[in-house]
Amino acid sequence: MNVTQNVIADLLPLYAENECSPDTRALVDEYLQLNPKQAEELRRVLEVKLPLRSAVPAADLQETAALRRARRAVRRRSWFMAVAIFCSLAPFSVIATGDKIIWLLLRDAPLAAACYGAVGAAFWVLYFYRRARERDM
Repeated sequence: MNVTQNVIADLLPLYAENECSPDTRALVDEYLQLNPKQAEELRRVLEVKLPLRSAVPAADLQETAALRRARRAVRRRSWFMAVAIFCSLAPFSVIATGDKIIWLLLRDAPLAAACYGAVGAAFWVLYFYRRARERDM
């Protein structure tokens, strides 16, 4: 079988990183012995040391951390708003049974309605406090 220069060029990265099989290594070694010009070129390529650099620059890590904090803050504020809306509207909830009996939480269970209202008010305070604090940042 005739091994062309293109085949060897495809195998050189594996050969250089020592990630090829012993048979492939022997084939490339044999080719390089017969072609000293390519062997010299490979030797020069292997001598070049590339500087190591981190996979992600520090600035990107800081931006990623800031984005995660912002997402967490928005998610938390959204939950505060959702609970505040639910608890604010719960006292006005109505249940109608099949025999036309209408049960209004505010009228028929004022203590429960007041509890819902208090929790809703507390979550509205938390929501607006977090919103104002995040705007100041």
